Amino acid sequence: MPGEAPTAAPDVTVFVPPAMRSLCGGARSLTVSGRTVRQIVDDLETRWPGFRDTLVEDDRLRRGLSVAVNSEQQPLGLLARVPAGAEVHILPAMSGGE
Repeated sequence: MPGEAPTAAPDVTVFVPPAMRSLCGGARSLTVSGRTVRQIVDDLETRWPGFRDTLVEDDRLRRGLSVAVNSEQQPLGLLARVPAGAEVHILPAMSGGE
């Protein structure tokens, strides 16, 4: 409605892969705010500096990383929308096979 303050971005849970846990004191999951993956990365960076450099290169998710929102991989990367209460998983590339 006109004159109302905008609502704050919703809280979401981010699951941190083991290789990135040193950025956040070893936490397996973090509660952050954001409506898009980009906003979530911005909030991670504000609270735990170093996340942006680890996740983003040339304004895109780094090669070898993907993000899943509520168990669905997001081809839009940083532009992907994130609903309130979502679970966001940072997924490093898996190597394997011969």
